[in-house]
Amino acid sequence: MGCIFHVLIAGIYSITPQSDALDYHEHALRLANTHAFTVQDTPTAYRPIGFPALLSIAYMIAPSILAGFMLQSLLISITALCIGITLHHYGISEKKALIASGVYLLIPMTWVQSMTLMSEPLAICAMMLSIVVRLKYQTTLSRGVEGLLWGIAILTRPIMLFCVIGIAVHDIIKKSRPFAHTALFLSCMILSLLPWMIRNAQIFGSPIIATNTGINLYIGNNAHANGSYKVIPEMKIVDSLPEMEANTLALSKAIDYIQQYPLQAFALLPKKVAYLCSSDAYLPLQLFHIEASSYRERLLQLPLWSIILIIPGYVLMYSGVSHASIFRSSQYSLFLVILLCLILPCMIFFGSARYHEPMIPLLLIAAVMGYEKGASLIGPSKILPIALVLLWMIEFSMVFLHM
Repeated sequence: MGCIFHVLIAGIYSITPQSDALDYHEHALRLANTHAFTVQDTPTAYRPIGFPALLSIAYMIAPSILAGFMLQSLLISITALCIGITLHHYGISEKKALIASGVYLLIPMTWVQSMTLMSEPLAICAMMLSIVVRLKYQTTLSRGVEGLLWGIAILTRPIMLFCVIGIAVHDIIKKSRPFAHTALFLSCMILSLLPWMIRNAQIFGSPIIATNTGINLYIGNNAHANGSYKVIPEMKIVDSLPEMEANTLALSKAIDYIQQYPLQAFALLPKKVAYLCSSDAYLPLQLFHIEASSYRERLLQLPLWSIILIIPGYVLMYSGVSHASIFRSSQYSLFLVILLCLILPCMIFFGSARYHEPMIPLLLIAAVMGYEKGASLIGPSKILPIALVLLWMIEFSMVFLHM
């Protein structure tokens, strides 16, 4: 039912892809027609292959953007189902687990995802499926399947590699799995990456997953960096080069900056986390084509009613963070590891509200399990939730009051 609802909404609005979504859309069309991952007939690896590859299969079946919306809706519905299964595994009643799945399907973040062609739904779906496989199946084969799913997540969003490393370290330290299981988990994850890495080694001379790693590091670590995505004048030099050379140059410039100005680079860390935890004010911008020179100007041109779309995200993040202390229990420590490993890459590169989307299913799980224990939407933790509210107040003061 949730999937049908999402498809109907997406079909009615039928948003034209823009920004990154437009890139994924065009890559998928080329893959469907030519079976080559190129830009202007030149091989590329700037965008990770995962989502465009899956989207191209949808376009081969039905060459319409509606097929992409249907795919996104299906991925989001599978994620919602995984949330319910996970909660039920930990003793939450079927009714409450079903309600939690419904909440995930109804929050604006997910139905806006259904109407756009961004990579997050696939990465989140693969992550949640891997968690369900881990919880429900204890065989050797299931560890391999878990690794393959994380491989898909990495091919979709390379920063998911941090989560795989965190999970492996977690299992080794806690000895929660036989070492052979951990080795198989990592082997199958690597196996899923190999075809793409071999292709890139042949074309670019390096077994990379994407040629934008150095560029993203440079965006978050330079003299003009503010902690989030910010275009700088120096990027014009980088953009004029072939993508592998551009990536290498940007990587060296970022490393040089960190080495020369370690205190300034360190001072950016709280800003990067702040941008990661900022509001979902970007969501309405996915629904409207607004031409403006800055993010602030685009937000100011949005209709006032669109602010309503931000409120459910506020409530869910606040409740989840206030109950997140439940993950300190050894029974739920895996969720804490994944959460921390989703924050770490943003501290290294840069933060964005879009990047907290993979954290939302985990925060929803924390909120429901915390509510089950304390019968309250607001958990025992106070400092972090209050910090979130202050952060959101500062954000909107900067936008609307131009502070």
